[in-house]
Amino acid sequence: MKGNKHRIALLLVLLMLFTVACQAPTSSTDNQTKTGSNQGNNETASGDGETLDLLIPNFYNDVEKQQWTNVVAKFKEINPGIEVNLTNGDVQVESGKLPTLLQSGIEPPDVILMNAGPGRVSILSDVNLIQPLNNLYQKNNWKDALRPFAYDLISKGENIYEVPHMLDAIGMFYNKDIFEQHGVEVPTNKGEFLKALQTLKDKGVAPITVGARNGYAIGWIFGVMMESVMGTEKVEELLYGDGKWNDPEVVEVAEMMSEWVEKGYITKESVTQTQADSKFRFLSKQAAIEAEGTYLITDLADQKLENSVNMFMMPSFVDGEVAQPVGGVGLTWVVPTKAKNADYAEKWMDFILSEDYSNIVLNLPDYNFIPASKASINIEPVGEVLKTAMKSIEEGSGYNPSVFIGVEAKEAYYQNLQGLVGGLITPQEAMDNIEKGAEKDRANGFSLK
Repeated sequence: MKGNKHRIALLLVLLMLFTVACQAPTSSTDNQTKTGSNQGNNETASGDGETLDLLIPNFYNDVEKQQWTNVVAKFKEINPGIEVNLTNGDVQVESGKLPTLLQSGIEPPDVILMNAGPGRVSILSDVNLIQPLNNLYQKNNWKDALRPFAYDLISKGENIYEVPHMLDAIGMFYNKDIFEQHGVEVPTNKGEFLKALQTLKDKGVAPITVGARNGYAIGWIFGVMMESVMGTEKVEELLYGDGKWNDPEVVEVAEMMSEWVEKGYITKESVTQTQADSKFRFLSKQAAIEAEGTYLITDLADQKLENSVNMFMMPSFVDGEVAQPVGGVGLTWVVPTKAKNADYAEKWMDFILSEDYSNIVLNLPDYNFIPASKASINIEPVGEVLKTAMKSIEEGSGYNPSVFIGVEAKEAYYQNLQGLVGGLITPQEAMDNIEKGAEKDRANGFSLK
């Protein structure tokens, strides 16, 4: 049943392409809009037996492009004789581009860095578009090379189809100058956090900006609020257990979001803002706080704002608990079933999990990801913001719901959170609608259990 569900989902995604092709392009899902499509370091033409073909997401900016140049150079130094053809593109299941590539007769890359999440990877694995990697995990001892949290997230099924690249840590980024100007300290508990929001509002400063027009961005902040108000165990029960989206604890989070909009803690403009609009508002100091992941770091470096922005985790509202950053595996490597150089793909993924790789990236002051490898744990990053983020996940991470739910639930999740911020729906109605979507997914066989 589960396989049938994902086959249907894949067909729906492919049909979406024909519709999307006739419309204006929209921002990507569960990721920020990037630049530089097809601007990879095409070191050599693909096709000969000595070339590793990589497909990775579009670059955020030139900072990230240079980071990848450094990484590829190190891999080639370790593996002389292997050229690397690095190409950028849309690597998301939701847009339909990746499934279409893998379904087409075009020779696929050897390894792909795609947006992660069990609901995404399983759509590809259930129709045999990507290879199981169990034998490579055993051969290379990759289980012990990964942070335990990362391995647990990708190993719940019979087969393993991915090698995690990085972990998300989504929290509250804040403008230090605004906080200092208005005497606001980084909050450490519920009372201090709510007082900070009210103080900023009273001072005429927009407390929180959200790019609610992009579903993934409104999902970020709702996930952060769920972690703080419900706690990790309750969120885990919702995603992996018998929890429902219209349970009282979840409705309480929706009520709080609605209340924050009414009080002006979340700016009313958020409902019409894209993520790019919201990010611009935050970086130009028109708002004090934005819920973001560490991917913002390259923008900070690009705009020379590393010293004026940092992040904190929204304090837990549950007595005796400490809220963890919201996340999961953010980007992950998969090998197409028809990859011509699977051996080179193996070498590449082994390199990504190595200390060599972590030493390169974590010594870049503008690096923006938390490596999923265990080798990275004892390497202190140069960048202050990444240092904060890596420290925050030492004991594990919470969950970004967007990447742990099925197709129907995700669509309802984004639409109803947008309606909630826009005042078009009540908190109870919003959560009831998301639960209806989750029920459809369950009926179609979707499960993380």
